[in-house]
Amino acid sequence: MDQRRTGSRKIHSAEGEVPARLRCTPPAAAELYEIAVLDTTGGDGEARWHTIGWGVDLGEADSIAESYVTRTLCPYDEARIRRNGHLVGVHRRPA
Repeated sequence: MDQRRTGSRKIHSAEGEVPARLRCTPPAAAELYEIAVLDTTGGDGEARWHTIGWGVDLGEADSIAESYVTRTLCPYDEARIRRNGHLVGVHRRPA
């Protein structure tokens, strides 16, 4: 889905009549890397996986996942990275 910058249907640029469109939908989910963390803080004693975000490439997903297991306040025990349902990376809290 494209969204115009203004309410006008005809947008003019300095170079001429070029439609200015912005992409407002994310890339297809198959192209994104899902980052999920293992939450062991639940009161019922069960560990649960929660999706905390998405990365547009493996480098970004790795960085996000690592930051959640190494942060100083309440680090998670484990973070997993999946793409298209396939596990492509795991980060664990340092011992």
